[in-house]
Amino acid sequence: MTPARPLLRRSFLTGLALTPLWLPAIAHAADAGGAKKADPNAPVFIKLQALNVTVFDRGVARGKLSIELQLEVTMKNRLDRINSLLPRLYDGYLTAVTEYSNSRAAADRSPDLDYLGDRFQAATDEAVGAGAAKVLFNSAVRTL
Repeated sequence: MTPARPLLRRSFLTGLALTPLWLPAIAHAADAGGAKKADPNAPVFIKLQALNVTVFDRGVARGKLSIELQLEVTMKNRLDRINSLLPRLYDGYLTAVTEYSNSRAAADRSPDLDYLGDRFQAATDEAVGAGAAKVLFNSAVRTL
């Protein structure tokens, strides 16, 4: 049993010697945990559920279109209203991307993000009011 004691002591001393290397990382993690006060002028972002639709060409499935969006809330006084209308917004976005994916334009090339962005922004403005939130793309992928 004597060989185990020097090994334990060596492990303990090694850990003790490396402790100064861990302390800055632990202190940084503690600072990032919530010591900052919220800036009232900071933008508010709401990440939305991904939109996944099948792309059809003449009734035949030709791939899948996946779009990830987020909303930048520009009028913070409407944040509660926007949160309550998220299902309606998601439905409007899903309708727009489904109509687009069933058109001939979607079957032949990569997604037209300008067109889709305009449709998504129009649905947002209609639901929550013009200028209350801006639609941002996180990603748009078309797979074959």
